[in-house]
Amino acid sequence: MMNVATIGSGVIVDRMIEAMRLDGRYNLYCVYSRTEERAKEFAEKHGICTYYTDMEEMLNDENVDIVYVASPNSLHYPQCKMALEHKKHVINEKPFTPTLKECDELFDIAQKNGVYIFEAITNIHLPNYKIIKDNLPNCGEIKMVQCNFSQYSSKYQKYKDHIQTNAFDPAFNGGALMDINVYNLHFVTGIFGKPNHIQYFKNIGYNGIDTSGIVIMQYPDFIATCIGAKDCSSPNAVYLQGDAGTLIVSGASSGVCKEVYFDSPKKDQIGKKVEDTKVKISVDQPDHMLYECQDFMDVILNKDEEAYNAYKEQTQMVVELLEKLS
Repeated sequence: MMNVATIGSGVIVDRMIEAMRLDGRYNLYCVYSRTEERAKEFAEKHGICTYYTDMEEMLNDENVDIVYVASPNSLHYPQCKMALEHKKHVINEKPFTPTLKECDELFDIAQKNGVYIFEAITNIHLPNYKIIKDNLPNCGEIKMVQCNFSQYSSKYQKYKDHIQTNAFDPAFNGGALMDINVYNLHFVTGIFGKPNHIQYFKNIGYNGIDTSGIVIMQYPDFIATCIGAKDCSSPNAVYLQGDAGTLIVSGASSGVCKEVYFDSPKKDQIGKKVEDTKVKISVDQPDHMLYECQDFMDVILNKDEEAYNAYKEQTQMVVELLEKLS
């Protein structure tokens, strides 16, 4: 087992701890928070004995093997850099970094120090994502791709009341693109690669933050639209539409891919009884964060450079697109 230190105390850290424990090869060794009260409270909540309020002290702890970074977006780069320079493996929450320069630097520092750094983006590791890729040829020629991940933020009312939080603060790299639409970008580019052209149309709040928006991605033979919203909600879904059929992802966001269906093409349905022709092709995924944990640990233990480089290139591609759109 490898000892893990966590940075951050939000819900995402709760979920990651659960997933790591399901894997069985991670030992949740210590937690870090800026205040002793919060650090102690979070450690006790998860049955972890050790906590730190000094990051340098935590990183000097020789028992720490892996650092999981789930702090505000703007802190990802400096905290990951510190951990890598202390020769710790790093699992960094999305979005990885705001710029490609910072992204490449982190990967270079990791290589120099003989450790790995991963982006904790769930969808590209999921069994159902592989099922989507395997069944894509059944759709024929792809014509349209639609992704909608709209999730009303628990912090949005505060934002409307002009109470600033990290989630809606440009200084902390918040906003819908970085927090929400990043999942859609990974989903689409993980299947189709980098688009020929990309553009972002956004709803902008009073402080310049994007509260929601639509990314248009142009490929040689089709267009993909990616909707990400923190100021409203709707059923989350993905449609990969081809001239021979459509793959439908529903039941959760593009980051979870809970249910996947294949549906055959339909002609004019006006005045006709609409029949449900969808066929479910997905498998159950008890914990959608488990699979990234498994893949990361496999790379570390097996020194799987091929898999690592694939994850690295995927992260670099998305960071490049995010920087272009920001």
